Amino acid sequence: MNYVILGSNGFSGSHLVDALLTDPSNRVVGISRSSEKAALYLPYRARNSGSFWFHQCDIVRDFPSLLRVLDRIRPECIVNYAALIEVYQSSLTPVEYFETNTLAVVRLCDELRKRDYLKGFVQISSAEIYGSCDEPVDESTAPRPTTAYAASKAAADAFLLTLFKHHSFPVIIIRSTNVYGKHQQLYKIIPRAIIRLTQGKKVELHDGGRFIRPFVHIRDACRGVLKAIERGTPGSIYHFSPDSNRSVAEVVRKICERMGRDFHEWTVSVEERTGHDLRYWLDCSKAATELGWHPQIPFEEGLDEVIRWIEDNWEEVSKEPQAYVHRI
Repeated sequence: MNYVILGSNGFSGSHLVDALLTDPSNRVVGISRSSEKAALYLPYRARNSGSFWFHQCDIVRDFPSLLRVLDRIRPECIVNYAALIEVYQSSLTPVEYFETNTLAVVRLCDELRKRDYLKGFVQISSAEIYGSCDEPVDESTAPRPTTAYAASKAAADAFLLTLFKHHSFPVIIIRSTNVYGKHQQLYKIIPRAIIRLTQGKKVELHDGGRFIRPFVHIRDACRGVLKAIERGTPGSIYHFSPDSNRSVAEVVRKICERMGRDFHEWTVSVEERTGHDLRYWLDCSKAATELGWHPQIPFEEGLDEVIRWIEDNWEEVSKEPQAYVHRI
């Protein structure tokens, strides 16, 4: 198949590119607004595959150019990872978030519904659209977004479902909890904790790390997306999440244990940031029943993999910025 991955420079998008390239019959085009990143962040670059092409294009500012590229490629399947995702930043620049996460999706898919080449469009949404969960929520649960980021993603989902209803637009929506793994942005909690401990610095935990976050390994999440493309029903939503109730503090405790550090000595509580829901809790029984999806990579195994990745690439990692930098 011919695939286009929007947001291929991002952590999740780059891993899906890598997963697709394991099948040499796939032709994959990655599109992102920034130039292609270094191999430290892009697992597929180790393949040096002749079946992958990259185009730099901003889906907001360069929309006519994006449409010309898509019409030339004629992809059968498009997977949309392109989004602004930092929750705290969304409260500072909500218009920008809605332009990228909502209006760009509306503009693109309103055009794509008129194209005869598209057989599937996978929208990568987020568990955060449900707000804090007191019990497991399934795909029929109404969104209750509590942040500008979550509201922008929920609005895009709602539009796509109306396109399916009125125009049979072949959309599938994916909602996952926190993903992690090798090649992740260094400011995310798991790589950031490993880096700070390696540097001999304490790990900062917002509000003591009390927020409950099920972490799903990125390869498990990508496997779910591929199963949804292969077996999923258009117009459907699928959840991908492990059955876990670990808090962020417990995640960092696990990292400390595996790196031989005392959790209490090497962590410090800092002020809570705006927009943190207490818990995300997804019912994944639909994905299990319809797609045969279950998480396969144990959390401890995934942590060890990230620790080794940082250790093996420490010279490069130590020179990289380890805080989020918002780029307009």
